[in-house]
Amino acid sequence: MNLYLFGGAFDPPHLGHNEIIKYFAQKADILLISPSYFSPLKRKRPQVNYDHRRNMIKLMLESLSSDNTSIIDYEFENKFIYSIDTIRFLETKYSGCNINMIIGFDQYMNIELWKEYEYIIDNINLQVIKRPGIDDSMKKYSCQFIDDISMDVSSTQIRYNIHNSNAIQSLLHKDVFEYIKDNKLYK
Repeated sequence: MNLYLFGGAFDPPHLGHNEIIKYFAQKADILLISPSYFSPLKRKRPQVNYDHRRNMIKLMLESLSSDNTSIIDYEFENKFIYSIDTIRFLETKYSGCNINMIIGFDQYMNIELWKEYEYIIDNINLQVIKRPGIDDSMKKYSCQFIDDISMDVSSTQIRYNIHNSNAIQSLLHKDVFEYIKDNKLYK
């Protein structure tokens, strides 16, 4: 069985995340979405609390007709900040599964900064979402570069433009956009 893990701040989850989830839901036996507690490689904690980020992901997932996709709260419940902790948990809980980890190209280029990155590289199948203009010559470690998803959007871009609904509405799932407005997030 193929298990795919897609972690991140999802602050907020956007249509790029949605496309990644849709793509891997078709490939996975199990697709787990793991909102991070916080990233040790980022200077700031997520701007919006975990419950709001989880709710927005849940709203996005409701529009997908995928029964193999769910949210895993392991990092938040245990206050873990390292991917290796989540991976070791999954290896125990889903022993016998082939574990794949979905990461962005920026994370891939900085993977040497991750705790126990050698273990991850050697034992986990990395699925790297390429950015436009990146070619396979930039591959440093064994991984699968994913070319099939092309969405140039970031959560930072959305937070920066939060006061301009016209600039961000097309980057967010409609229910996520309404949730942000209704809860006055990122103000």
